[in-house]
Amino acid sequence: MRTSSRAGSVEKNFWKIACATTCVLLFFSSCMMGAMHKRSTHKKPAPAKVEHERAPETGARKEIIRTESKPITLAATPKAKASSTLLEDGRREFAQENFEAAERSFQEAINIDPANGIAYYYLAKTKYAQGQFEQASGVLDKAEELLAGSKEWMEAISILREMISHAAN
Repeated sequence: MRTSSRAGSVEKNFWKIACATTCVLLFFSSCMMGAMHKRSTHKKPAPAKVEHERAPETGARKEIIRTESKPITLAATPKAKASSTLLEDGRREFAQENFEAAERSFQEAINIDPANGIAYYYLAKTKYAQGQFEQASGVLDKAEELLAGSKEWMEAISILREMISHAAN
């Protein structure tokens, strides 16, 4: 049985259109999946919540930094990611007042990524909590140098410096 040339061309066109439509649908679905993946994995974390109070006895300012479940920074390199993970571990230990473990985590974060100013800040805060005021002040100097571009962190550093100064006297 022979088909007319017109019926054959319609059938060819049908398959061409079907293939083209399938390709377009696959392309758009992969684009959507990529966009959904990018949106779910690259969320910016909320900044650390720094609250300030005055001590009732002395009137000195003190800081309270609330622990958060979200990481502080979004790391770009493997070294920065590892440092950020250790920073979060240290913050959890610090919140539980396990200062020795927190200090180890912050120090290891600094060893991996010496440009992690937040790790220096928390190491200084840990030294302060342990009563090592002179060391805390020295570490805080490095944190200040690395975090100089952030108004929020400079304020937190200023408050911790004031707390160290007050406790050392």
